Amino acid sequence: PASLALLALCLASGAATIRRCLARPRPLVDLAPLREAGFAAGCFYSFVLGGGLYGSVYLLPLFLGYVRQHSATEIGIVMIVTGAAQLVAAPLAAVIEKRVDARLMTGCGYTLFGIGLLANGFATPATDFEGLFWPQILRGVAVMLCVLPTTAVALEGRHGAALADASGLFNLMRNLGGAVWIALIDTIIDTRVPAHIADLVARLQAGDIEAARFVGLPLERFHNLPLGPIDAATKEIVQPLVERAAAAASFNEAFLALGAFFLVSLAVLPWLRPREGTMRETICGGLD
Repeated sequence: PASLALLALCLASGAATIRRCLARPRPLVDLAPLREAGFAAGCFYSFVLGGGLYGSVYLLPLFLGYVRQHSATEIGIVMIVTGAAQLVAAPLAAVIEKRVDARLMTGCGYTLFGIGLLANGFATPATDFEGLFWPQILRGVAVMLCVLPTTAVALEGRHGAALADASGLFNLMRNLGGAVWIALIDTIIDTRVPAHIADLVARLQAGDIEAARFVGLPLERFHNLPLGPIDAATKEIVQPLVERAAAAASFNEAFLALGAFFLVSLAVLPWLRPREGTMRETICGGLD
């Protein structure tokens, strides 16, 4: 009840704020740029990218810390791959952005980022640096391909106060996307871990060899036949392994949901186009 009440309060206050901003001649936040299809599409993609950036940076350390039980230093060594890939790809992306249509570049960037997220959705409790290397490379390379064209479409041709207002909205959407997706990720993990534990326990008791392989148990006792009663000592050994495996499965679902969101977002690409004034300025500048 408390959560629903807070949700209703947030929705009501948000609707009142938007109504006030649209009604005032000089609002605190100018929402008028959102009437432009290109700017609205750019903000949408900023929201999507925020979810991918913050969501993946939130999920991966949790996986490495809880499932793989790595230290902070070991987690940093694994995750530095994304930053290194982004650093190497940034100059190339800056060159491409000047020569390639914004929609094509955005489509490539969000597709690569989505594939990188989906690739993380098939991890096992044994997955470590090697298994996480290429998904991070894909996301690191994709970041600048996502940022540059959407920022250019959303903000080019604006000056002064109009640029400040548009930039504020654009960056707000990225932070909002991160906040929303971290909340969704926590919800997925919180609700799905108990279900995965129950499912894995039932499959192990039935002698499922694939479940035993996923959990990381010796396979000699598993022949797709019921195991019968299990003693307390065995339960004590198996329980943490099952819990970590269930967490890994929940992390996988969160990565898959986030990756699917990226791929579905490609449907908005046709609306990602420069403002008419910006296109005229570009054409006239080229003729001059």
